Amino acid sequence: MKDRRILEAVLLERGRQDRNMVMLEFNIHPDMVVMSYIYDDHDDGSDVHKRRHDRDPEIIDRNTFEAVKAKFNEHGIPYRERRDAFI
Repeated sequence: MKDRRILEAVLLERGRQDRNMVMLEFNIHPDMVVMSYIYDDHDDGSDVHKRRHDRDPEIIDRNTFEAVKAKFNEHGIPYRERRDAFI
């Protein structure tokens, strides 16, 4: 259920005309996965007080992560996985 909601949100974000989402990034931690939206470089040097706010990252569990990964592969949505070790 949550995986379908996430897929719908990603498809809507990907179809927007005012910003260009190029991929998703999954930061994989032992107890959670953080999904971030990655956009192309959109800083045009305009007023910093009117800068657009990109979509916030989502925290998901491992089961949802595996389910959305499969759906993203079916729809051709690019993503990358990171497993950074922090000290």
